[in-house]
Amino acid sequence: MGLSPLARSRCHFLLALSILSLIGGCSPSGVVPALPDPLVVGGPGKGDGLFHQPRAITALADGSCVVIDRSGRVQRFDPSGLVTASWSLPEFSRGQPVDVTASPWGTLLVADTHYSRILEFDLDGVEIGRFGEDLDLEIVRGIAVGNDGSIYVADYGEFDRIHRFDRSGRYLGTIGQRGEGEGEFLRPEGLAIGLNGDLFVVDCGHHRVLRFSPQGEYRGTIGEIGSGSGQFLFPMDITAAPDGSLYVVDFQGNRVQRFDDEGNHLGTFGGPGTEPGRFATPRGVTVHAEAAGHRVYVADTNNHRIQVFLWPNSAAAPRASRGGSQG
Repeated sequence: MGLSPLARSRCHFLLALSILSLIGGCSPSGVVPALPDPLVVGGPGKGDGLFHQPRAITALADGSCVVIDRSGRVQRFDPSGLVTASWSLPEFSRGQPVDVTASPWGTLLVADTHYSRILEFDLDGVEIGRFGEDLDLEIVRGIAVGNDGSIYVADYGEFDRIHRFDRSGRYLGTIGQRGEGEGEFLRPEGLAIGLNGDLFVVDCGHHRVLRFSPQGEYRGTIGEIGSGSGQFLFPMDITAAPDGSLYVVDFQGNRVQRFDDEGNHLGTFGGPGTEPGRFATPRGVTVHAEAAGHRVYVADTNNHRIQVFLWPNSAAAPRASRGGSQG
């Protein structure tokens, strides 16, 4: 019996990841500078304040953050790293979410990946809505809220596309399609909203970030496959700061990179390792703008922790960021 298009897509992706794992594993950690003076939150475990492979992360307006790991738990941390709330998702036996974002109206929107839907919670974990279960969604990955309040959802599978909804979950349209050309995807992942409302999409399988207008017009590409500055090895997530700069976390590259609004590379930190400042296949990134600069939060997935640090020399306004896995 032949494989379905979705199964073939997964096999091709996993084969490429296996090959690049061998390549990436040979790179010395010293090539990339470690995170400067990181705050390490968590460690492996099942109790409050601990993680099993954290992936989805978003910053809140007060500098706290919300994290979802592979145990199906949602935890909220204050800026110092202390747990202030914890709850379980309604269902998670099929798999766990890979993205969450804080909405401008004060709720959490969760891309409930393997249940092909979006869940909405208040900040204490009370579910207040859901949508997408009656639609033709596949495996939902990234999520972000546009400047007009519309909700963008990355959908991976046979078609690979971005769906757009209004605040109530009403379908508004689709952006992009699976393919090898400009503006086409192979496993779209994290999403972020730029200064003028442009949508940035992590095109994971093509090792790049694509830029679209809010209505879906393709506007450009950032990056290509590789381990150099401005290149990617399976990027997974992206977030945008108020000044328009973009932060991209690189799963196989074990690093986080910063770009300006036009895609120019501004810096890199990380490198593979278990010590503070290094990563083991990170999957989520979010940013909070403070008077001192951009505070960046990274889900250091296979080190089972969150790392938080101030990006050196980052200009910042004293307000929260928008979009992305705003994570």
